[in-house]
Amino acid sequence: MEQRIQHLFPPHVSQAICHALVHSLWQGMLLAMLTGIIVLFTKKASAAIRYQLLTGTLLLFTIAFIYTLAFELLNPVENDFNINAPVNIKASALTDFWSYLGFGMKYVHERAGIVVAIWLLVVMLQSARVLFGLYITKRLKQVKINPLPAFWNQKLKELTSSLKIKQAVTLLESGVTKIPLVIGYLKPVILIPVGLVNSMEQPEVEAILLHELAHIGRNDYLVNLLQSIMERLLFFNPAVLWLSHLIKTERENCCDDIVLAQTGNKINYIQALVHFQEYNFNPPQHAFALGGKGTAIIARMERMISNRNRGLNYLEIVCLTILLAFGVLFITAGPIDNISSLVNTKQIVSPQNPTNALEAKKQAEKAAAERTRKPGTSP
Repeated sequence: MEQRIQHLFPPHVSQAICHALVHSLWQGMLLAMLTGIIVLFTKKASAAIRYQLLTGTLLLFTIAFIYTLAFELLNPVENDFNINAPVNIKASALTDFWSYLGFGMKYVHERAGIVVAIWLLVVMLQSARVLFGLYITKRLKQVKINPLPAFWNQKLKELTSSLKIKQAVTLLESGVTKIPLVIGYLKPVILIPVGLVNSMEQPEVEAILLHELAHIGRNDYLVNLLQSIMERLLFFNPAVLWLSHLIKTERENCCDDIVLAQTGNKINYIQALVHFQEYNFNPPQHAFALGGKGTAIIARMERMISNRNRGLNYLEIVCLTILLAFGVLFITAGPIDNISSLVNTKQIVSPQNPTNALEAKKQAEKAAAERTRKPGTSP
C-alpha cells in the first residue's frame, strides 16, 4: 500500500512538490515577519495602502512558491535524502536552513510520495468543499428572489454611476439571505434580504448598496481568487492563512472608506452595521457580504470612529517574536557542516575522501571476488 502511494507521481515530481511545500514553511517565516512589519508601521496609513502592501506581499510569496516548484522540477536530484545514495546538496534547491533539521527532514523527504499523496488528498477535499460552496452561491440567485421597486433600481444606477462602475449590476430581493451580499463576477448581483428597504432609513440602505458596489468597482474577486487558491494549496502554512485574513479585513475597510467618502456620514453607516449585528449568519465564501463576525464588525466601527488602523495583538507579537528568535538561532548557531554530513551519509570512494569502514570493506570484498573469477589471478 505504501509503495502504491509513493508511486502516485513519478519520483522526481513527488520530490519536487515535497521540496516546494517544505520551502514554503521557511518562506512563510519571512512572509510573517514582513507582514508584521507592514501592520506595525502602517497604523496611520489608509486602508487602501495597507491593502496594496499586503496583497503585494501575497503575490510576491506566490511567485516565490511557483519559482521554487519550477526549479525543483527542472533540477531533479535522484534519490535525494536517501541514506543509501550520494546527495549533492548544492544541486538541490533545499537550503542549508532545512538541513538543520537533520534526520527528521531526511525521513520526510525519503517518503515524499506519501507526503504529496496526503497533501493532494486534503487539497482535493477542500476543493470539493469550494465547488459545493459555488453551487450553493449560484442557487442563491435562483431561489426565493423578487425584483425590487423601480425606485431602488434607479437609485442603484445612480450609485453605480457615481462609483464609475461600467458593469451592469442587478439588484434583487432574497428570501434566503439575512444580510446584503454580492454574488457573481462578470454579471454581479446584489441580494437584499426581504423587507430590508422598508425597515431601514433610505440613507442607511444607500450606504449598504455603496459598500456592495465598492467590492464590484474594486474588482476584489481577483485577489479573492488568489487567496482561495493559496489557502487550499498551503492549508498547513499559518503565515499564508494569517496574511489572507488580514487582506480580507483590509478589503472591508477599503469599502468602508469608499462609503464614507461618498456619503460623508459616519452615523448612518455605523447604524447600518449595528442593525446587521443582530444577524448570526455566515455568508458564502465566494460572496462579498456587508456583515461578518461580531468582533470584526466592532473592529470596523472602532476604526471608523478613531481613524486608526489595527496593530498587532498580543498573540501575534508573541508568535512573531518566537519566529524571529527561531530564525536567528538557526542562522547564527546552526552546525551546517555537521548536519549536512548527517544528510549526506554516503561519500564517494577516493583516496582523498575515504568512506566509512563498512563501505570500504564491501568494496574490498567485491574486488576480491571479481579477481577470483579471472584465470591466472590469485586471490
